[in-house]
Amino acid sequence: MPGNSSSPPIYPFLKWAGGKSQLLDNIVGCMPEDFGTYFEPFLGGGALFFRLVSMGKVRRAILSDLNRDLINCYVVVRDELDALISRLEYYQKYVGAKDFFYEVARPSFNKIRLKNGLEKNVEKAALLIYLNKTCFNGLYRVNSKGEFNVPWGRYDSPSLFDEANLRAVSRALDQRWVEIMCCDYREAVKLARAGDLVYFDPPYQPLSRTSSFTQYTPDSFSEEDQRALAEAFRDLDGRGCKVVMSNSSSPLVEGLYRDYISRGQFRVAMAARAISCLGDGRGRIPEYIIFNYPMPRNQ
Repeated sequence: MPGNSSSPPIYPFLKWAGGKSQLLDNIVGCMPEDFGTYFEPFLGGGALFFRLVSMGKVRRAILSDLNRDLINCYVVVRDELDALISRLEYYQKYVGAKDFFYEVARPSFNKIRLKNGLEKNVEKAALLIYLNKTCFNGLYRVNSKGEFNVPWGRYDSPSLFDEANLRAVSRALDQRWVEIMCCDYREAVKLARAGDLVYFDPPYQPLSRTSSFTQYTPDSFSEEDQRALAEAFRDLDGRGCKVVMSNSSSPLVEGLYRDYISRGQFRVAMAARAISCLGDGRGRIPEYIIFNYPMPRNQ
């Protein structure tokens, strides 16, 4: 696996709602000193994976997400990078064109339908990156028809990509040591064995019934989904896997992971999150990092 403590850092190439870039130091500080295969089944922007690769911590990885558009983009970056860069260079000319966003890019993106997320569709991937960097707050949201419907973001002149970083990302995703899957988290972690590390970063449980700042898609993570995830966490614990999870400090999360919290197997980190439906109200929100192993000795 490329990457060591002296390698230039690798950064996510997409903005993603709930991304962990601002919490990376806190999460990395909770990582076990050694582990087998690294699993990240709610991949999103992959900030933690790229940080761990930059540190030379990952020997093998299984990365997955249910979002077909997202996973297609990852496999294109891995396997069709030059073709992708060519298309991004073309779309870079239109980053300030509101009419192009609404009349060309968004409709074109919605016309391309993926069956399994592993198609390596270069045009779909290029359009996803264009929309991601030019839409409001970098959100990914679809309507009931499965169509991307986030509005224009009014950025001055955003850059769609950093070629050096994108090439580093492509190397980090090398399929000799990284497997990319498009599936539910339960399917992905079936392969986890004792000593492997699983990082869960689910859509956060709202802090209250009126909270909406974590609801990014129509199929948002429900309370039942959170309970099922807690069962998966305990199952992996029982199998000897090392498990760590990021989530909100909601009463539901506190209750589901009470036994780990009572043993001190958690940390609280403060993160800036949007706290209004307009996205312009922001506050520092406490978030949990919960794990099933002793805190590393350097903490």
